[in-house]
Amino acid sequence: MDSDDALAKVKDVSEGVRETARSVRQSLEEGRTPGQALAFLRDVAREAPLPALAVAFMLGVLVARR
Repeated sequence: MDSDDALAKVKDVSEGVRETARSVRQSLEEGRTPGQALAFLRDVAREAPLPALAVAFMLGVLVARR
């Protein structure tokens, strides 16, 4: 493998990483819009972090027991 082939492969991989990062960022932005599930969970956790942590712990226990 010569340096041109290696450089081309690195460029292909880096473009794939950039595209994946864009799609993840877009999905996160869509979830942040008001009324979406992630926005609701974020707001609840900010208003009452300890009860939100307790609920998450209890859900984890329930899921782990199954």
